[in-house]
Amino acid sequence: MDDLERRLGALLSDPPGGEVPPELAGRIRRAVAARRRSRRAIGLAAAACAAAVVVAVPLAVRTGNADPATTANLSPTAAPTEARPRPSMPAPAVTVTVTGGTIIAGSASVRFEEMLRGLMTVSDLVEIDARTASGEPFVPATLGRDGTVLGTTPGGQVAEAGPDGGAPKELGISARSGLGSDAAFRTWTQRDGSAAGQRCRAADGTTHTVSPQGADPGAPVWVDGGVIVGSDVMRRPWMAKGCSGPGTVVGGAGPLTGDAVAFSYPYLFTTEPANDKVLRVIDVERGSVAAEHPLPEGVLPHSMGEPDQKWYAAASGQRFAWVAGNMLRWVPRDTWGPASTLGSVPPPDKGVTPWLTAGNRLITYNAGGTSILFDPVTGQRRKNPEVMLAAGDWLLWKHDDRYRLARVR
Repeated sequence: MDDLERRLGALLSDPPGGEVPPELAGRIRRAVAARRRSRRAIGLAAAACAAAVVVAVPLAVRTGNADPATTANLSPTAAPTEARPRPSMPAPAVTVTVTGGTIIAGSASVRFEEMLRGLMTVSDLVEIDARTASGEPFVPATLGRDGTVLGTTPGGQVAEAGPDGGAPKELGISARSGLGSDAAFRTWTQRDGSAAGQRCRAADGTTHTVSPQGADPGAPVWVDGGVIVGSDVMRRPWMAKGCSGPGTVVGGAGPLTGDAVAFSYPYLFTTEPANDKVLRVIDVERGSVAAEHPLPEGVLPHSMGEPDQKWYAAASGQRFAWVAGNMLRWVPRDTWGPASTLGSVPPPDKGVTPWLTAGNRLITYNAGGTSILFDPVTGQRRKNPEVMLAAGDWLLWKHDDRYRLARVR
């Protein structure tokens, strides 16, 4: 009892001037009792804190070698009280069945495929190795309507894969450009010093030159409907039916002027931006103009002395698509307009010439390390690393460290 309590006790036992009022005495006793209870509670809390400190600080005992760095922990280590981040939950697994087995991957690795499956029916999915059967790195360059994939190794060797998947097989062909395939042949641009020609290998192994007057190794080559289309160094388009022998300049004795920009059998699309300022649609079987249209939106007329505008196009039976001024647009083939804009595209990597491919529905833009898939039906777009190619109902894209090939309808 402290001094105040002692004095209160004395006053209550011998009050000056007579009897203490009962209510005052009761209030004083209750206050003293409350003060004692509060003091006991504080004491118990202090004892608990002291015990916690003893538990939290482990006792370090030196061992007999008197090495201050050698200790024995004689008390349990208290759990840390600081806040910790929540453990990350593993991404839910997604099972994807491909030819040859079942692959289970995290949702991030199949995000592109999930988008595809949300848009279209994906079937006949296979994986193609990013290395050839001999172990060389493989980069796809072209996709045929039958699902045949041709590409090259760093050393310029052509290799082939297809709807069966697996490792691409080298064909014993050396080429850097002009690759194309059909069920009956394979074709490529072959350089011979400063000259170049378009070569074609038939299914029986025989090889012929099919470009009538050489080939421009920097110009695109298309294969569709068993027909090969390219350009010579004079920028004149030519066509050849398979590997039977040299083809012909489009237009016969009177070549049709214009640069070849796209092909979807039997129609070749050429532009003449300097004089006539039109886009021509040429029937290569008849060698005649089937239609003429104004220059596509964003494609500028060419003036003498000015550099040529760089723009790129692709065609399918349903659409004509092009990139001009870093914008991708398309028109329906049946009505030819109005043009629809699918959005901007990234600039190509240094030293890379971008190119478009068009399937029955999907369009792809390739810029080197990046490719973009466009769906004209929904307006959706999706970026993906490296090469992405569309042809007919087939789509090829990069998936982790491999490529995937599937039908998309």
